[in-house]
Amino acid sequence: MILTTSSRSATRLAHQMGIQTSPRTLLRTVDRSARSATAPRALGIDDFALRRGRTYGTVFCDLESGRPVDIILGRSTEAVSNWLKERPGVEIIARDRATAYAEAARQGAPAALQVADRFHLVRNVSDALREVVDGRSWSLPEMPGQGSHPADPQPAPLSRPRTKAESARQAAAERLRRRHEEACRRYANGESIRAISKAMGLDRKTVTKYVKSPDPPTRAARRQPARKIDPHVPYLKERWLSGCHNVRKLYEEIRDRGYSGSYSNLRHALVSWRTAKGPGAGAGPGSSRPSLVWRDVRWALLCPPEHQTEVQRQMVEQILALHPDLALAHSLLQRFRQMLREHQVGELNRWLDDAMASGLPPFTRLARTLTADKAAVLAAIELPWSTGPVEGIITRIKFMKRLGYGRASLPLLRARVIGSLGV
Repeated sequence: MILTTSSRSATRLAHQMGIQTSPRTLLRTVDRSARSATAPRALGIDDFALRRGRTYGTVFCDLESGRPVDIILGRSTEAVSNWLKERPGVEIIARDRATAYAEAARQGAPAALQVADRFHLVRNVSDALREVVDGRSWSLPEMPGQGSHPADPQPAPLSRPRTKAESARQAAAERLRRRHEEACRRYANGESIRAISKAMGLDRKTVTKYVKSPDPPTRAARRQPARKIDPHVPYLKERWLSGCHNVRKLYEEIRDRGYSGSYSNLRHALVSWRTAKGPGAGAGPGSSRPSLVWRDVRWALLCPPEHQTEVQRQMVEQILALHPDLALAHSLLQRFRQMLREHQVGELNRWLDDAMASGLPPFTRLARTLTADKAAVLAAIELPWSTGPVEGIITRIKFMKRLGYGRASLPLLRARVIGSLGV
């Protein structure tokens, strides 16, 4: 009990069983129960935060059983290599691309095969594409049917993907509609209000409201909170269309007109205007639906093609046709993903050569680092090992840290992790 929950909960359970003890006694018992660790054949290594940004530890996991092996303080090369030297017999080491862990594996277990984690490899290539996208300003293409009109020189806004909150509201409305249809169907089949209420788990007043209304109920639209900038939007649009795009000057003008917000809020609100070439093209700061910005474009470029929406797919096609450099960077990312997914070991050398010859600094730097760690990258493409089991253990360690807040010393945390997760 003490290994899976807090000491206070274990004490209460012990009292119910007639055992008189205290939380401190149970904690001392757990400290004494920590066992020594032995090295497995396939080892996973990753770091976790004891105090985020200050103190870190390293967790070792048996990849074949998925159980934790040991926890040590620190994530330095010396600490990890010493642990490996004291426990010979490791044949496979799965790790992220941290230089400290790579060097520690070479020093502590030189005969072991190192395997770079596939998730971190894809993340590195995605970060390279992100640097290319953020490296300079790119012109947005016009989507089909959104050409400029002679009377309105500003381009129309691109449709943006639905946000997570909007998808959740749409799903809730769909559940409400199905519930209304089921209640009406049951009532039409002769069931009573009481029976429908019991079967569907709804209040009788709710069922009565459903069967008396031919149309499904709708949720009230969420009211947008009033913002300090809203009363000044008409004036800002007028000044923007007249040619004044200096945010500092606009801030001083509306401040004299009573604006009490900050300069940074105004600058953030005008981003969509500047990106979409004016308030006539974007929704502007007075709208709850801002126009498409490069954040949405970047997400569409980074999103795997099989997960893209139709709007994102069209957006990516138009942008890549307009910018060859982006098309090259996007192609390198997709080729790398396919290489990992289909275990194409022979494609790595060709990909590294193309990345070096691309002329894109983020990809040339990445190609040099992958070449230095080429053996581990090849093993990641060919072999099934990864640090996934270690990440799962780290997630459970976070929960244990919260349970032992104020008492979660490293020896106690180690004993609880190995005792509860290692059995």
